[in-house]
Amino acid sequence: MKSNNLILTLISVLLLASSLISPYGSLTAAFFFTLFLPGYLIVYAYFNYLKMAEKLLLAVLLSVMVSTHLIYALSLLIGYSKQTILISFLLLSIPLFVPFHHTASKHQPGELKGVCLCAGIAFVAFVVLSRTVWVWHSNHLILSGSNWQDTPMHYEIIESINNGNFPPEMPYYAGVRMLYHYFVDFHTAILEKSAGVFLPHLVVVTNTIFIFIFALALFALASYIKNERAGAFAALLGTLGAGFSFVGAFHAILLGNFSIVTNYAFEYGKFFTIPPIFDNLLQQRPQLIGLPALITAAYLLYRGSKSLNRREIALAGLITGLMFPFHILACVSTLLIFLLISLKNRHIGAPFIIFAIPPILPYAIPLLRASAAISHNTGILKAPWIYYFLEGNPVLFYVANLGLPFIMALLYLGRDRNYFLYSWMLSLLALPNLLSFTPNPWDMYKFFHYAWIPVAISAGCLLADISVMKRVAYLVPVLLIISMLSSFMVIAWNLSTNYPAADIHEYKVGLWVRNNTPPKSVFLTWPSIHAPVSMIGGRLRVLGFVNWAYGHGFDFWVRYRDIERAYGGNISDTLTVMCKYNASYLYVGRDELKHTRLEKFESCPQLEPVYSDRSGIYIFALRNVSSPYR
Repeated sequence: MKSNNLILTLISVLLLASSLISPYGSLTAAFFFTLFLPGYLIVYAYFNYLKMAEKLLLAVLLSVMVSTHLIYALSLLIGYSKQTILISFLLLSIPLFVPFHHTASKHQPGELKGVCLCAGIAFVAFVVLSRTVWVWHSNHLILSGSNWQDTPMHYEIIESINNGNFPPEMPYYAGVRMLYHYFVDFHTAILEKSAGVFLPHLVVVTNTIFIFIFALALFALASYIKNERAGAFAALLGTLGAGFSFVGAFHAILLGNFSIVTNYAFEYGKFFTIPPIFDNLLQQRPQLIGLPALITAAYLLYRGSKSLNRREIALAGLITGLMFPFHILACVSTLLIFLLISLKNRHIGAPFIIFAIPPILPYAIPLLRASAAISHNTGILKAPWIYYFLEGNPVLFYVANLGLPFIMALLYLGRDRNYFLYSWMLSLLALPNLLSFTPNPWDMYKFFHYAWIPVAISAGCLLADISVMKRVAYLVPVLLIISMLSSFMVIAWNLSTNYPAADIHEYKVGLWVRNNTPPKSVFLTWPSIHAPVSMIGGRLRVLGFVNWAYGHGFDFWVRYRDIERAYGGNISDTLTVMCKYNASYLYVGRDELKHTRLEKFESCPQLEPVYSDRSGIYIFALRNVSSPYR
């Protein structure tokens, strides 16, 4: 182990040196220090007795969390920059020179099978992402093919942070502090900032890594509860399992009107309205940390409560606390699981709470203050999720949406009665049906995905039992295929659609904005889902896609009506709105031209044309104007 420590020290020194001379060296160093080293050192010092899959999971997860929090704290003190990131790398290297007492571990060759399976699942995701996220198709870029998905919002966060938006304001709601759990995007921004160049494909790479650790977390927990065979089945079902929405495609085939583009595995507001988890893994970036962090914290709590290992319970608390700015709902769910376990074992409370609460408070206090102001207009508690989205018989609805894995989980838990699994599953299934406390009630569906974890693990345990029964072992591949058919539809749909996010001209104007406008400049745009000035240029908008603002609790209607007035009214309306929101630039592109006349801007002496191209994209800069809003 001492030789390993020496090798890591040499690698650290070389990478830090290369960071000073090469953007590729800086990027490599960023991957090493934010995805491996901090977590590895914690595991090496305190948890070296764990199995290979568990140690790999902790190494990656803890590295992401610890490095992101450290860089954020340093950036608040001395500013967010490449130099700050390098200083954090130096600080993260210090433990290499501290002697630790550790317990030696031995790994069996069979442990590699689970890791390889999880890597295979991640590779499937990588293939889909690499062909659907920031890919040139003819003369335009595509982003996952979906018109409603969140990928453009995450690009706005990443690029605005790396272009001066720190501490970050909402890039799609300028002037308001970032309240969204954006740390997964901040981590990707750190990687890009280290390299010092525009690297939009980092989203593909980081998403793949996070999907890998999610599968690994499922494998580790199910292996501990049952065996590695159950872990393998749980990893497959937890990532690729889904409900019975594929029956719609089969019905369309029988009718002769099947289409990959229209026969999707998810139907918002209809019967199959809980999206397959793989669909979210491709798009919901905060979930990519929230899901594995929740599983890992719950696993350590469960394991620690059985052996009264305070070190494991404390680490569960630390992961829970660090999780908050990565995914608030996942953190809340972990706290609920802690309460459920505490009912069985009261001795776990102190070490968990001591390590969980302090990391949460710096982020929770300002969030609660802001939420109090928001809730004055929108309210905190709303009708249950079931009130808005349930279609038909509740039992049939949930069985159909959660599918065969849910049925198998009920069969297994009916026999095994594992309190840890069934209390977790039932409580998180019940929660959204009791109340909705997310600004957009739709977002309560995420609790079904947190309940999906014990569903997948329980179903994996049942399959492990069936697989050793010679007479019925042949059912296992059949049950797996049926369980994953809806996710195959998700994959086919993503690979077959090519919804344009930006054409070549919009891409060029995004780069122009990036290079020719001041950091944190505010642009007035139409509230469209794809805006090159923000997702490429990294600048702020008065209002982005309205569903994003709605989902974060903002009463966006005043801004929306102001934007309608700015583009649809007279020129004095435009100038008043720009001054009201401190917007320095007016963007007139594809969406804007559908709602305005270009001539009124061209003839305005207070607006200076600073960009135009033959495709019909224009940018106007606001000259000094006196206004009661300034």
